[in-house]
Amino acid sequence: MNLTKASQKIIKVTTLVIFTGNLLGSIIDPDIAPNITLSQEAWLTGRLDSAFILYLTELDTAIYTKPIIYYNLAYLSYLKGDTEKTTFFIEKSLSENKNFGPALFLYGLLQLKRNDFSKALRLLSKASIHYSFREYPEYYLGLIQLKKGELLKALRHFKKALRLNKKFTRTYPQMAKTYLLLGDTANAENVLLAGLSHSYDAEILLSLGDLYSSLGNERKAKKYYGLFAYFFPYHPSYQRVTEWLNSHGVENPYTTDFSPPPERNPEDRFFPIGEEKLYNVFFGPIKSGELYTKIADTLNFNGIDVYKVYFSIDSNPALAFIATVHSDYITYLDQNSKLAVRHFLHTRENKIINEKIYDFDRKNGKFICRVVQKDGHIQYIEKWLPRYTTDGTSILFYARQLVKEKRSERVMTIIDENFVVSDINFTGKFEPVEHNDTAEMGILITGKNHYKGILGFTGNFRGWFRNDHTYLPIQADFEIWVGRILIKMGSQLELKLRKFAR
Repeated sequence: MNLTKASQKIIKVTTLVIFTGNLLGSIIDPDIAPNITLSQEAWLTGRLDSAFILYLTELDTAIYTKPIIYYNLAYLSYLKGDTEKTTFFIEKSLSENKNFGPALFLYGLLQLKRNDFSKALRLLSKASIHYSFREYPEYYLGLIQLKKGELLKALRHFKKALRLNKKFTRTYPQMAKTYLLLGDTANAENVLLAGLSHSYDAEILLSLGDLYSSLGNERKAKKYYGLFAYFFPYHPSYQRVTEWLNSHGVENPYTTDFSPPPERNPEDRFFPIGEEKLYNVFFGPIKSGELYTKIADTLNFNGIDVYKVYFSIDSNPALAFIATVHSDYITYLDQNSKLAVRHFLHTRENKIINEKIYDFDRKNGKFICRVVQKDGHIQYIEKWLPRYTTDGTSILFYARQLVKEKRSERVMTIIDENFVVSDINFTGKFEPVEHNDTAEMGILITGKNHYKGILGFTGNFRGWFRNDHTYLPIQADFEIWVGRILIKMGSQLELKLRKFAR
């Protein structure tokens, strides 16, 4: 491949690509994320061909970022199945920096795809030293050893991957498989249950169902196969699982804990456009942060009428020695269901700095996450999407729907690319709530987050919502890792100042 000639040809159409991309509009707000480049925006929003062209044009002016740009071009080629271009750009990246972790990792994946285990092991072992996300190469090193029948070596790599990141949940089913091949059923079961505590992944639920079916434990097999069938109707194993359930007297998917929400229609579109609120976050008497929400607009995205909503978190700069959080989220919410369709994350949490877009492809049952990491290298995550899942910030807006409908629900939520559970209970009770020197009767909900989320949210919570057509949140208190926090609606002056925003 002649890169110079390719660049010359591509530059001629770059202006057209940029213009077309801008015409399409974007969920990314330049006021929130002013440093995102055109190539990064194209990647995040799923315009891969445009991203490829734009990254190519950046090579002409790049100096220190060339290894990253070459890697991104290689990764885009890899996703499209073009092994020739993938190889070309990886080798260009490594010629600029022989220890560039993302390129070493991708080169290892390419060799694994070619079934060249020897080269893959060498490259992934080196990537495990130099890649910031070491759990990735460790997982694939374990996978190779599993394919080779080296079960104890596979276990060592899987265990290391989980020590590095216990929420890297693709590891759990493969680790359980390794234990089963070693004849250790108890550890296989424990590993899968540990994985489930972090995420309701399709492969974890399926593996649990398969395990209990093979052990003759019909009750537990029904439970986990039932959950799998309820959440993942588009998965290739869905038919096999439903046939097993039917043959064991189960005609409907598992609904003891989860049940489908009611059908919703345009009459459920009650959010007021332009609504903008600030909430103060208190840890005891200390104001530790601010939350900002805005229902900015309505539009049609991929044939779905959506709200465009903003949610921002800003910690108190005076508490920077404890934690620093200045993160912004923009979501396209289905106007009827209030479930997320697309979600942009501009994350600034201590040392975690990245940009992400979540796409909720409900027609095909897929969750897709595209990432730009702090150094500019890109990542891609794809999982089977449980039905009725929303993102961790939009659950606030979803709760307003439940208050309107006067009902309770167990809600599947995505936090850090894992699927976790929240219970929201409509109590029907009215309680007095004080804010901004006024008091009003708020509708009480209670609930529990079965995970650790943003700002350390975990465990039980209470919330009070306005008793009018908006069902606006007024106040809430949440358990966190240590103690509780109180969230109270701020004044119009505080909203205008947003003094913690950065």
